[in-house]
Amino acid sequence: MQKDIQSFDVKYLESASNSFWREINPSAKSCISLIKLLEIYASHEEWEKIINLSSRAVLHLTKFYDRADFYHIWICALKETFDHGALISLGKHLLKMRNYHPVFLSLALIAFHFASCSKVSLKIFKYLRNSKGVENRFAFEACGLLLASSKNSENINKGINLIEKVCQDKKASYFTWRNYLRKLSENNLIEKMSETYNLIHEKFPFAQEPYLVAVLISMYEKDWNESIRILGQILRDNPKNTNAILAMADCYLENGDFIKSLSLLTLKEYLFLDNDFDYHLLLGKSIKYIIEGEYDSNLYETAFRHLNKAIAIAKSLNLNSSEPEKEIHSLKILNSINTQKEAIIEEDNIIKIHAENNAIDLEKMYIERKVS
Repeated sequence: MQKDIQSFDVKYLESASNSFWREINPSAKSCISLIKLLEIYASHEEWEKIINLSSRAVLHLTKFYDRADFYHIWICALKETFDHGALISLGKHLLKMRNYHPVFLSLALIAFHFASCSKVSLKIFKYLRNSKGVENRFAFEACGLLLASSKNSENINKGINLIEKVCQDKKASYFTWRNYLRKLSENNLIEKMSETYNLIHEKFPFAQEPYLVAVLISMYEKDWNESIRILGQILRDNPKNTNAILAMADCYLENGDFIKSLSLLTLKEYLFLDNDFDYHLLLGKSIKYIIEGEYDSNLYETAFRHLNKAIAIAKSLNLNSSEPEKEIHSLKILNSINTQKEAIIEEDNIIKIHAENNAIDLEKMYIERKVS
């Protein structure tokens, strides 16, 4: 039992993975220790650490196939940081490496797919599909990810089945399971998600995804209080879990707790990248709902800025911008109504002041005439 607890302890793994850097040709045991450490970092969303260590590991290893796991981890971490430029550069590098080992072409497909380079991805996919002997697990995962992202239901099922097959491999990492769970979520396969989160919890006890799936199910059932309770547990375990923060803010909005949503997002602002679409959208919505109850021109400007930023990010990342556009349109109408109200109130005040001044002037004239 003690060994099981230790095997997922960050300090223990950091110490155990030191052997990887000391060895000229790291052993399989040293590689596994480092991969486990990177998986723990992923559960804490420490993507910069993962990018740094996985890229260094690639340079440290001499055998080409040994590098594959660390290239894969590097690609998945870049995906989480929305660094499309780095993904494209890494994809080009992997294309150049394809003559050394076929696994690099499969990894290049994953990198280009995550960077939304659909034309290049499709070319590599067709090549892999028609090539014989390319049967590494990364090829199955790469093809599965591409197929599961299509609009054709038959292709989606094929893609999901391919990634599921990869997950059944003993060597499948936490990062592959994350990719599988993401595709299930994107295709709204709730039942499969429930099965998967149990398997992830069994294989990776440190993972946060089981709790997030439980949240998704309770959100699907519109049980916002239960969702908030589970998310609270996740944030107690890892206060830097940005997915849980965004999900909790969304639950607060659905529950009508707009100030709580705003407070949470403002308090955790330092954790989010400047190009985080969901963060700017939720923050803009939170402020908009608050000023619907009590209008404030300064808050209007802040809400407008965040929603406008969300639209710009959506367009740059080829995401759907309809929701922030709808919210900003509603915000403009709200501002127009309140501006008109303020103008009417100001006009009424001016009329009152004029009326009061006229009354004073008439009184003065009456007194002066009486005296004379």
